Amino acid sequence: MTGIVNDLTSTFEIVRRLCGDKWKFLIICYLFNGPKRYGELQYHLDSIKPKVLTENLKELEDLGIIQRTSYEGNTLHVEYCLTHLGETLQPIFQELIMWGLNYSQERRKPSQT
Repeated sequence: MTGIVNDLTSTFEIVRRLCGDKWKFLIICYLFNGPKRYGELQYHLDSIKPKVLTENLKELEDLGIIQRTSYEGNTLHVEYCLTHLGETLQPIFQELIMWGLNYSQERRKPSQT
């Protein structure tokens, strides 16, 4: 039984790290639309501090959700994209977003008591 509890705990921890943090959730959502440069992500997440963005990108890379690719040329630039594993989150995130929209609509309805 201990092994099952440990598996559930580690599984919950992964889900919490991905969905319990607004920045990671938003970063992943932006990457559903294709690869983005660091500056593009920072632009879309306009209130995020550079240090926080860098930390979140590193953690998502360590989790195997995103991939960082460096391109050399006239100017060095870096792009971030979802890995195959990261792409599998899209239907899950879409369902969470739809649930949130439905929830907020239900909460706005007048009480029927």
